[in-house]
Amino acid sequence: MNELMENLENGVPPIHLCLHMRDFQAGKSIASNIIDEGIMGSRKVIVVVSQHFIDSSWCRFEFELAQSRFMMERNANIIIVILEDVEETKTKKVFGLHKHLKKNTYLKWSRDPLSNMRFWIRLRRAIIATKQ
Repeated sequence: MNELMENLENGVPPIHLCLHMRDFQAGKSIASNIIDEGIMGSRKVIVVVSQHFIDSSWCRFEFELAQSRFMMERNANIIIVILEDVEETKTKKVFGLHKHLKKNTYLKWSRDPLSNMRFWIRLRRAIIATKQ
């Protein structure tokens, strides 16, 4: 999380992220914050696939909402980042994830310095890119 914030929000140009611990409104339900501040308030959604993502009902809920929004708008503005390898059987448990991974390009995180540098360039490019 810290590395994502550092590289995107402090990069050039800065990219503002919606983060629950900072941007969600206190006193508002989690679901309403996810919908209003997260999904509807964002041009693009970054999905970081990890074991935690697979195990979290809130992460799965956010992904399903993002899919619904962008399907209705006919706009594929979901950027998938594979943080760690997750068994294929587990990706099938998240509605639409396995299918999304088969049909769309995604980014894979690497600790290798050269690959890591390319990762940040590609992620930034994917976020900034606009549909023609």
